[in-house]
Amino acid sequence: MSPIRLSDLAFTLNAVVDDAFGGRPLWVVAETSDIKNYPDRGYCFMTLVEREGRETTAKLEACIWRRHYHTIRDFEQATGVAFARNIQLLLQVVVSFNPVYGLRLEIVKIDPAYTLGNLERERQAVLDTLVAQHPDLIWVEAGQYITSNQLLPRPTVIQRLALITAPNSDGWRDFRHELAQNPLGYDFVVDEYLSQVQGQGAERAICAQLDKILASQTAYDAVVIVRGGGSQLDFGSFDTYELGRAVAGFSIPILAGIGHERNVSITDLLCHQSVKTPTKAAAFLIEHNRQFEERCLYQRERLLNATRTSLQHAREQLDSETERFQFIMHNYFRDRHTDLTEKAVTLRHLDPANVLKRGYAMLLRNGQILTKASDVRPGDALQVQLSDGSVQVISQ
Repeated sequence: MSPIRLSDLAFTLNAVVDDAFGGRPLWVVAETSDIKNYPDRGYCFMTLVEREGRETTAKLEACIWRRHYHTIRDFEQATGVAFARNIQLLLQVVVSFNPVYGLRLEIVKIDPAYTLGNLERERQAVLDTLVAQHPDLIWVEAGQYITSNQLLPRPTVIQRLALITAPNSDGWRDFRHELAQNPLGYDFVVDEYLSQVQGQGAERAICAQLDKILASQTAYDAVVIVRGGGSQLDFGSFDTYELGRAVAGFSIPILAGIGHERNVSITDLLCHQSVKTPTKAAAFLIEHNRQFEERCLYQRERLLNATRTSLQHAREQLDSETERFQFIMHNYFRDRHTDLTEKAVTLRHLDPANVLKRGYAMLLRNGQILTKASDVRPGDALQVQLSDGSVQVISQ
């Protein structure tokens, strides 16, 4: 058998591929691997693979050229997922063979709905497993997930915080700055538990910090988990079974501000309170404390008003009682004055001098008034007192 030139074989393969596919686009499902992305040049190379378990069953080289490079941006905007390795995608590709570069798939479109559906199915599977395996920590009521962490009483004032975040990250800076610069002047005590919060292994690192918080036996009012920036793919650590279980059953209220605007993670669903960003997490704490202050100010105003009303009522009652007392005392003294006047008149009438003027006389013996005839003996020297003088007499 005579050998053929390599170029002849290559051109034959090119013709076969062109005849079989003819530049027609095909939809294929594959997983990304070994991505080499050049945004400044507008093209991207990668390997597409298919796996069964740990075994790779197919592998082909693929590329995105400049004219279709916008598909990466479109995909990321539609899904919130970073275009990266180890993502299963639904791709529209054109099969081509080049005698120099070999067989290659040119990607012309990426279906975001397929990726979103996969992510949602995986997320739902985790939630279903948590509900099934930990019904004491997480359950469903009226279509809503309820957890023991959500049912923890929220402290009236939140001041002592355990902060889980990446060191010197945007989320760390935003949260601390918002707390420190709050216009109400509230003070917060923040203990930092620095940790990896995204990427492979982040959920284990966060769970380790939660264990450390419990081991400290510090009476924290709340645990705050913040993460700033990053893609939806980096956000995957917060959709894991391990972190979901830890958050749902944690014995201190957990506030999550993990820096996303599009979707709600499992951690968001199961924690005590979820907000969108680290800045909003700090704002939530400030607002919570402000509401307590407002209630205190309201109660103070109520107390002041009640005190003023009570004092005014007491003052009016005192004035009324004073007037009543004055009226009573006025009448009392008037009556007593009348009584005294009457008694004075009576006394004047009973004055012996006045009685004598009315024609009466007093009989005296040795200056002693005699009132009985039996007290007079014959021969006694007596004095008869009249109104204008006295007369000496001898009794018979």
